[in-house]
Amino acid sequence: MPESLSSSIFECAAADLRIFLGRTGNLAQISDPDLELEILSAPAIVTLGSRIEFRVTAFGFKQRATHEYVTVEDLKIMEDQVEGPLRAWKHEQRIEIITDKQCRLIDRINFEPPGGMLGYLLTEAKVLTSIQSGMQIRYDALSDIIRHGKLV
Repeated sequence: MPESLSSSIFECAAADLRIFLGRTGNLAQISDPDLELEILSAPAIVTLGSRIEFRVTAFGFKQRATHEYVTVEDLKIMEDQVEGPLRAWKHEQRIEIITDKQCRLIDRINFEPPGGMLGYLLTEAKVLTSIQSGMQIRYDALSDIIRHGKLV
């Protein structure tokens, strides 16, 4: 299964970053605006076994997906695609403590591109490029939020 691994260091407490990432209402603030993320159904706070249903625009197509949170810990959140355009999608967000006011966010995404006709458009290389671009946007947005004191 193809994998994308990204990370960035943030000037905030690990616990504060985890709280922010665990609030589904914050997702749009740190998502690529071109995706036009629309949350259709989600818990306010990520909990084990809860699901988030959303719609994004990717590669010119509106895509609907449902992910389930399969791991929810103090410094880690993992979600798996239950329904969606890709054959598989697993996203692990892990936070490492560096100091009491600095941490590293590591995003590991494993995926399988779609089959059929959509697979000709959403190739492994295109999905990887999209993930990497999206992670940079995410990290830049998080840095701005932290810098302006709006993390919590």
